Amino acid sequence: MKRTSPSCNNLGGGAFDNAKTFTLAAYNTSLPNANTTGVPLVLGQAGAISGVSFKALSTITTFPFDDYPTIALVNGRLIPSGPHTVPTGGQLVSDGQEVTFAASNTIDPTQGAQIYCGVASTDPAGHSTGHPFLAVNGDTDSFSLCQVGSQNNIVFKPTPGSLAYNFDSCYEVKVQMIF
Repeated sequence: MKRTSPSCNNLGGGAFDNAKTFTLAAYNTSLPNANTTGVPLVLGQAGAISGVSFKALSTITTFPFDDYPTIALVNGRLIPSGPHTVPTGGQLVSDGQEVTFAASNTIDPTQGAQIYCGVASTDPAGHSTGHPFLAVNGDTDSFSLCQVGSQNNIVFKPTPGSLAYNFDSCYEVKVQMIF
């Protein structure tokens, strides 16, 4: 499979930047999980400005609405979709930031941030969950769930002192792609 996204560089032969129709889930890496998928992630609220609403990857238990039931990975871009939703595209993600999306009739999701990659979950010790991991900026290992108001959202490389989320609430997760 030809990879077109630079976000897959250095992730090995199991890396891919195109996949259709999947969902995301947060798999706790420090405590036992109830299943092999982890808690489902949805696009929760993350604010708005004139003509644009922002979405963050939130647990379904803290944002119990799933307006975007499917996601596609297209040339390294995450493109969520659902009935009666406006075009939505992934934004750039820096260390210490939430993974966010912008939704607006003026957005072209195929021009969103080209920073995502899927990586086959393999473990020589046989502890694989069987689901690929999501990578952002070439990294599958730096996601956490952190409390942001009443939501638990995915944050990339959380940093102490952030005013955007409660750093003390953060715990490490793998973001899994569920097909």
